[in-house]
Amino acid sequence: MATRDELYAKFGITAEAAQLFETELGTLLLSVSAIENGWHVKPDRVNARKALDQIEAHTLGRLLGVLKDKVSFDEHLAERFASALKARNRLNHGFYERHNFKIQTDEGRDAMIADLEELHEELFQVWRIASGLTAAMAELVTKLRSDTSIDH
Repeated sequence: MATRDELYAKFGITAEAAQLFETELGTLLLSVSAIENGWHVKPDRVNARKALDQIEAHTLGRLLGVLKDKVSFDEHLAERFASALKARNRLNHGFYERHNFKIQTDEGRDAMIADLEELHEELFQVWRIASGLTAAMAELVTKLRSDTSIDH
């Protein structure tokens, strides 16, 4: 039987997974901007900072929309990301309200923990996928940078 402290800890761990996913997508978008703008060849701190500030101002839904316009995801990945957005929204927008008075009972807290475990698993898995994409993008930027330095 879950305690309130365990419930709140699980909520926090799940929120962390959601934020890690969002951060990875932001990093991926910034990497795309770096390639588009040639920052891997000639760094531009001022415009890179502006791009990062814009990225950080986006909601997760908007971030996914901008990425879809710039990066081609297969249908399965696009569905996973859309599902993760819904999971994140379920977590951050009304989780406690939807569960209402369940927090008052052992069985209710257990049901809330089960819901959080499901959300965490989904968000953690898409974070790992996004992290892999970001790592691949970092390798590409590094390769492009070294290819450019060889050409000059």
